[in-house]
Amino acid sequence: MAVQKPERPKQMKRKKRSLLDKTYVTIHRLLTILLALIGLVIVFAGGALTGYIVKDVQSLKVPSVSTMDKAIKQTAQISTMTYANGQSIGTVQSDVIRTNVQSKQIPKVIKTALIDTEDPNFYRHHGIVPKSILRALITQFIGQDTSGGSTLTQQLVKQQFLNNEPTLKRKIKEIFLAIRVDKYFSKNEILTAYLNVSPFGRNNKGENIAGIGQAAKGIFGVAPNQLSLPQAAFIAGLPQSPMVYTPYTATGSLKDSKDLQAGLKRKNEVLENMYRHGDLTYKQMQAAQQYDLTKDFLPQSEKKSQQANYLYFAIRDQAVKTLMPSYYEAAGYTEEDIQSSEKLYQYYYNMVESHLASSGYKIKSTIDPKIYQAMQEVARTDGDSLDDGHGTVQVGDVLIENETGRVLSFVGGRDFNQSQNNHALQTKRSPASTMKPLIAYAPAIDIGMVNTETMLDDYSFNYSSGQKVTNYGGVSGNKFESFHDALIHSDNIPVLNLYRQLLKKTDVYDYIKKLNLGLSEKQVNYESSPLGTGEVTVMAQAGAYAALANNGLFNQPYLIESITDSSGKTVYEHDGNAVQVYSEVTASIMNKVMHDVIYDKKGTGYPVYQAMKEVDKKLVDGDWVGKTGTSEDNTDYWFTASTPAVTLSSWVGYDNNDEMSKKTRDASMVYWAKLAGAIHQADSSVLGLDQKFELSDEVASEKVSNQTGTKFGSVNYEGKTYEVGGKKVTAYAIDNEAFKEASFRFGIGGTTENYLDSWNKFNK
Repeated sequence: MAVQKPERPKQMKRKKRSLLDKTYVTIHRLLTILLALIGLVIVFAGGALTGYIVKDVQSLKVPSVSTMDKAIKQTAQISTMTYANGQSIGTVQSDVIRTNVQSKQIPKVIKTALIDTEDPNFYRHHGIVPKSILRALITQFIGQDTSGGSTLTQQLVKQQFLNNEPTLKRKIKEIFLAIRVDKYFSKNEILTAYLNVSPFGRNNKGENIAGIGQAAKGIFGVAPNQLSLPQAAFIAGLPQSPMVYTPYTATGSLKDSKDLQAGLKRKNEVLENMYRHGDLTYKQMQAAQQYDLTKDFLPQSEKKSQQANYLYFAIRDQAVKTLMPSYYEAAGYTEEDIQSSEKLYQYYYNMVESHLASSGYKIKSTIDPKIYQAMQEVARTDGDSLDDGHGTVQVGDVLIENETGRVLSFVGGRDFNQSQNNHALQTKRSPASTMKPLIAYAPAIDIGMVNTETMLDDYSFNYSSGQKVTNYGGVSGNKFESFHDALIHSDNIPVLNLYRQLLKKTDVYDYIKKLNLGLSEKQVNYESSPLGTGEVTVMAQAGAYAALANNGLFNQPYLIESITDSSGKTVYEHDGNAVQVYSEVTASIMNKVMHDVIYDKKGTGYPVYQAMKEVDKKLVDGDWVGKTGTSEDNTDYWFTASTPAVTLSSWVGYDNNDEMSKKTRDASMVYWAKLAGAIHQADSSVLGLDQKFELSDEVASEKVSNQTGTKFGSVNYEGKTYEVGGKKVTAYAIDNEAFKEASFRFGIGGTTENYLDSWNKFNK
């Protein structure tokens, strides 16, 4: 092989910082003039391109030599995840495997093959080739592809400084930075950096690889300096289109003979380029082209076991979403831009995901390791109690700190290997009756529409569509039922009568929007919405209930406490921003009523009380408030409950929405109690069992009739007098306006016939 061409001497040694500005000004002016002239040549574009280019160049900031040095030579740094106490969760797995190789370990044959193929003028140009730039700018300006024609320096700059976003602004930055890099770094430094960071396809394990070290090892099983001429030519051809030319599939198996031809043909083109530029004799080229390279490809190898579980992927996903704004905002995009464009969202998600794995971040989560392991153990050992013979019933559980929104722990599912859906944080299901307090009862209290003993019509009625509305089991009460009883019994007819009137009096969506449940305004305004017609995640539902337990203040649930970069600088630290959704008065009233869901024998959550006594008697000493939920056809079972300290929400169901048995419903409450018991055993202070909910001092109270929910008195209707009788019960409301005087139509909803029927029953 011919001797490599001598490297062009560096024009100058790296100057002191005082000279950098002068150099920058000179380059800046020359580049501005050059690009302005290029713009003038493009007559069909008029003055638009010229102005655009000049403006962009003038706005560029000059990077220091040390910044450039760090950027062009930076290879992957391991990012780590930790629990809240600093204990390691693991490392963030990179989708690219790479190893840094020193220049002396890279043979001349590789460098020559790469230069002859990718950038024949590498040793003569100053980072750019004006002719190629002109072509790229013209095609970019008229909206066509700008790929191809970039020097190795430009390609290095794009990979290490910029991104692949196809914009004219990015191209101009690339040109300017390439000139600056060429000015301050030797050709050998640039070439070595390029060979260490560029993608080279896949290895025989199916892993994405970057850098010459992993390319030689992962494809041929040798060090770079042991590569033969055909092997070197093959590798040198990969960077142009790594996934097309790589010999391996995503599983690490060799591609079929037809698909291998693209890479082998590219190898021959590289050899021909080397011959054409005088670096090979014809005989050397011919021998290398005829060599059967397929026998050198390594056979498929098994990939090392990867850490894969719900926790790892949840933390990684949240970290990516947390860092995304800093990336897209730097490019001039807003959150609205990103959310309205799936393509842009995915572009920046993928970009940040890649950077996260290779940038040396330390991600501190909110997860308590002892509690997390305790909850996983319950799912592993007691999950099968939920199965009813039709497959695996899945679980999703979340424990949230009420005052902050901190996710202390979660269970994503029973076995990650069986189902990778995170049923706690990502899967959306019908919340069923757990929506009733959030969407109907609490807002009705909040606007002063009702008190806790206000009567709600429990006579069967039809939706506007004509479909009959019934309570669970297809029955109706044929009576009026108090707010309190309707909630703890979880009856459907009363809450829907309440909701139909509530929609006329207030904007319910304003409440749900603040709770960040992910429901649309249209979904909220369905008359059946209190029954869970929308879909929510377990984490979102837990966050909403935590707001009721936190005096009506909502904190967005979060998993990431802080993120620091490789230098130790904090790039993100959670800063809560609580939102008042319900008044403190309303929240305290709701907690008093929902207490009876669990502790009243007629409450739908009473089986949980019984289960807690069996699991750990200390649990029932806590002041639990909560709500059950059973969706139509028994496809979802929920139980969400809070103490003043935390909220524990649990969902069970089949991934395919199959119907479950009543046995599973009963077992799900025992399962919840075992989760609570495990949490208490792991840390006896977390559940806050010694804390109590208190009624706000501003709560209004009144003795009312347990028959009508109103004050006592006489009622006249069509010449007949009715006496409000019954027992005196204490009702609670946001103010005294909610306590109504005796009236024939004493409740909410119902027909005249319903009221006559009730009065006749009262006065027997």
